[in-house]
Amino acid sequence: MSYHKDKQRSQRLESILKLCKMVHNEATDPLSPRYLAEDCKYDLVMLRYEIDKMLRNSPDFGDVEKNWEKEITMMILKEN
Repeated sequence: MSYHKDKQRSQRLESILKLCKMVHNEATDPLSPRYLAEDCKYDLVMLRYEIDKMLRNSPDFGDVEKNWEKEITMMILKEN
């Protein structure tokens, strides 16, 4: 994959994550009213459902996806 495609993918992901983090911040902010925090968490749960549905309906890329899983595992290990 070319650098240009990697950079585009990264920008796409960063845009999505930025919005998700804004919602997460509202959901976890102790100063947020309960109804707002609850609505934000609901949005995150529904987002997870929609993403899972999209992934189930996406093609299988075999070994490439195994590499993605390894990358995620490494990220998880670094968090701990």
